[in-house]
Amino acid sequence: MAAGLPYGRAEAENGQRVSLNAFDRRFVRRHSAATSKLAFHLNAVHISKVQDVNVQTERTEDYKAPTEETARSRIKKALGPVAVVGVVIAKFFANLKFVLLPLLKFLPILLKSGGTMLLMIWVYTQIWGWQFALGFVLLLLVHETGHLIVAKKFGLKVGAPVFIPFMGAFIALKEAPRNAWMEACVGIGGPLLGSLGALVCNALGEFFAAPIFIALAWFGYFLNLFNLTPVGMLDGGRIVTALSRWLWLPGFALLIWFGWKYPNFIIWLIVLLSLPRIYSLFRKRTEEEQRYFEVTPSQRCVMSVLYFGLIAILLFGMHVAQQDLNKYGVRSHGHGHDVIVQ
Repeated sequence: MAAGLPYGRAEAENGQRVSLNAFDRRFVRRHSAATSKLAFHLNAVHISKVQDVNVQTERTEDYKAPTEETARSRIKKALGPVAVVGVVIAKFFANLKFVLLPLLKFLPILLKSGGTMLLMIWVYTQIWGWQFALGFVLLLLVHETGHLIVAKKFGLKVGAPVFIPFMGAFIALKEAPRNAWMEACVGIGGPLLGSLGALVCNALGEFFAAPIFIALAWFGYFLNLFNLTPVGMLDGGRIVTALSRWLWLPGFALLIWFGWKYPNFIIWLIVLLSLPRIYSLFRKRTEEEQRYFEVTPSQRCVMSVLYFGLIAILLFGMHVAQQDLNKYGVRSHGHGHDVIVQ
């Protein structure tokens, strides 16, 4: 018995320890749960307070007190569309300058050529009517364009065509030809293209049975033939510099005869302007002049064929056009007024 007491007491003590440990575990679990609940509630309260603060802040920002609109802001709002339109217009004119600048560059040329053309058309309209006057001036333009094309081909600087009523048209050479061959080529360029323009008029007159075109063709043939007279400022006087300068003498005599038989102020003016070149035939030429008139045999041959061949073609063209005009009852010498009246 005495030996059994200690054993029983130890067992009882062990049972107490077990019960205490179980109690501790239950207490710790309860305490942890309570602590977790408390922490959860504290976090919830904190979050709700933060949300309340954020909501209040957002509401404060959303519901700011309305500010009064100042005069400056009203002006800005009013001028906003105007500014946009101004920017669009500025961009439009910025793109338009690429078109306007080239036109402004050629404006003096357009005014000089176009203005004198209109003046000549108006003057001749009073005599022949607008249809014949327009066709006649266009034939002059074609003639001068021939000179212009050849001069540009040689790299010469030339002015725009200028039209003078009762005197014709001309282009001013801003740079003199470097030799007689170049001068002759520029001189024959006008009659060649002008004769082609007259031939087109003749063909139109035949095709449409329109005597006005045939009358224009006759005038075109005659004017180009007259310009081939080998004297002074006329195209023929420039062309024969590549053939022989002595051809100026028969041309000068022919011009005097023409002015005597058909008195005309323009003819006698050309005679007077041709005198300096006639005088140059009888004085000694300088070395520079001798080099200027140097032309190769092949160049002289080509220019001779072009010059005398064109004279023959124009004479034949005038004859054919005159016969066609006679069929329509138009008087000789190609009076344009008769064609227009009919």
